[in-house]
Amino acid sequence: MCLMTLCGFVTLAVLAAPTGRGQDLTPATFERLHRQIKPQPGESRWAEIPWLIDLHKARQKAAKLGKPLFVMSGGGATAIGPC
Repeated sequence: MCLMTLCGFVTLAVLAAPTGRGQDLTPATFERLHRQIKPQPGESRWAEIPWLIDLHKARQKAAKLGKPLFVMSGGGATAIGPC
């Protein structure tokens, strides 16, 4: 098990030990594994938020609605966007 940071978030990676079963990657096992690791509906609720990437527009909208801003920045950078 190890901890790593990615875009300012702490991610826990669990490294599984080999099972010794010797499963080969075949078209059938690939489909099963792909279904297991594919994000499921409702699993990543943050992705459903209508994020704004233009800080000026976000400030205008927040002021208009009387709401605070949540600014997410990656890697200590001041720019907003994917890291």
